[in-house]
Amino acid sequence: MQNSKTVRKNIIFQEKLISRFNAVNGESGMNFSTFVRIAMEEKIEHLEKLKLEKELAEGYAANADLDRVTCDDFKFVNGENI
Repeated sequence: MQNSKTVRKNIIFQEKLISRFNAVNGESGMNFSTFVRIAMEEKIEHLEKLKLEKELAEGYAANADLDRVTCDDFKFVNGENI
């Protein structure tokens, strides 16, 4: 995190969530800000992955007809070198 600009944000959490964090965090000793930062990075990566998967699926669906035509065009080529 060195050399990167930081921004302070106020976030409101339910007491139950903070209690759960405190209960599971005993051994690691990670401070709350670091925990939230890591969790946020992981969630953003997950959302970016889902977005990419959706875009790829849409691209595959958009090209499905062309792919079928191309496969049909080459269906007899597979046996030429045997």
